[in-house]
Amino acid sequence: MTSKAVAAFPVGTGSVSQDRILLDAADVAQILRVPRSWVYSHLSELPVIRLGRYVRFKRSEIDRFLEQRTGTCQ
Repeated sequence: MTSKAVAAFPVGTGSVSQDRILLDAADVAQILRVPRSWVYSHLSELPVIRLGRYVRFKRSEIDRFLEQRTGTCQ
């Protein structure tokens, strides 16, 4: 994850839950090891949060997406 990850809620003391971190397309592309253009072209398949013209992703939802896809390309 890049250092650009944005907390969805104000960050207090202590660690930030994975579910409170929003990722951008570049972060998701890095996690999935695909080009950023692939992320944008597959937005209908990915668990996305739309904020106007911006798209963000919860790390936990991306992990769940990967778990559901595991083993489907055999």
